[in-house]
This record gives sequence, C-alpha cells and structure tokens, in this order.
Amino acid sequence: MRRSVPGPLALRRRFAASETGIATLEFAVLVPLLLALVYGVAEYVNASDHRNKVSALARTLADLTSQNVTKQILPATMTDNLRSAAPVLAPFNATLATIQISSIGVNAGNATFVCSTWPKTGGIRTKGKSTTIDVPTNFQRAGARFVLAEVRMDYQPLFGRALSHLMSSAKFNFKWSETVAWPVRGGESLKSGQDAEVVMPEGTACDPSLT
Repeated sequence: MRRSVPGPLALRRRFAASETGIATLEFAVLVPLLLALVYGVAEYVNASDHRNKVSALARTLADLTSQNVTKQILPATMTDNLRSAAPVLAPFNATLATIQISSIGVNAGNATFVCSTWPKTGGIRTKGKSTTIDVPTNFQRAGARFVLAEVRMDYQPLFGRALSHLMSSAKFNFKWSETVAWPVRGGESLKSGQDAEVVMPEGTACDPSLT
C-alpha cells in the first residue's frame, strides 16, 4: 500500500502546530537566567558582608588604639591591636588588607597634621601636614586630637576566577576603603586646652606650634 507524502505546506502547518520540545526550549532559556540570578544574589551578599567587616575592622582598631592608657603606645601593643584583623575579617583573608593607624592633630587655622603613624612605612599616609584628611566637624578646632584608622582591602568575587576565563577583558576585583576618626579615650594632654592624644610607637607628640 502506497503512502502519500505530505507537501511542503502541510509540513509547515504541522511544524507550526507541534508542541514537541517546548519544555526543552523553555528549560534552555530559563536555566541561564536562574543561574545568573543565584550568582548575583550570592555575590551581593558576599560583597555586603565583606564591606561590613572592613568597616568593623576600622572602628575596632580606632577604638583599641584610642584606649591606650599612656601617651606613648608600645610596638607590642599595636601588634596586638593589629591581630584583631584576622578574627574581624574572617572568613576573608586579612593579609589582603592595608591598615594604618595615625594620630592626628589640629592646630590654629584648622591646620591638620599626621603627628605619628603605624606602621611607619608601607602604609597609606606619611607624617606631616595633610590637606587630604576629612576632619569631622567636632574636631575642627585648635587643640583637637584624634585617632584615624584607615583600612583598604581588595575584594575578590566568589567566582572571579571562572568569570575571568569567560570574560578575560572584564575586571571583577575592586577595593573597599574605610576611614574612621575616633576620639582619644586614654592617652595624655600636653597642656591645657589640648585634647588628650596617643602617640604611635617610635613617634612624637603633635607640635601645637605648627601651622
């Protein structure tokens, strides 16, 4: 018995009416979108957590330093303070952070000085007059002294290595930055009218005559 072969028009109509493979097509379209959504949420949560930890570390270091009971801080004390980086930043790698703690003095005319800093080299600032410090309003007066804690840390995405292979020209790493000005809770005042100050190891007290 001879079968009739459908013509081109009939084949087109049958193809247009067929629903075979629709589920597969929908799956192929939706899965990449769902994976992108899951990745985006995971990366956002990870980045937010990292940002919060960098902020918490800057505040922790500023507070620990400001509580020093004597004017001059010992190197061992600052080393102990800096050890707080690992537990505060966990599970992120604390060795990626650049940390610097400075003693800041404000003299006449709101002249702002980095009086002493730790570590002395390889940090963010150097000793001397500075015009780049954003001095809070309550410290904008002659005789003000405060601790400035600065933390800079590279953020590494959860899937940065995989993404770099897929999109080699894109850069997925960036740096978090946190600066905290903190009042001195311990330390000593050089003379009447000046806030108490703490001096970083091997540093010297603020000179109130500088302008």
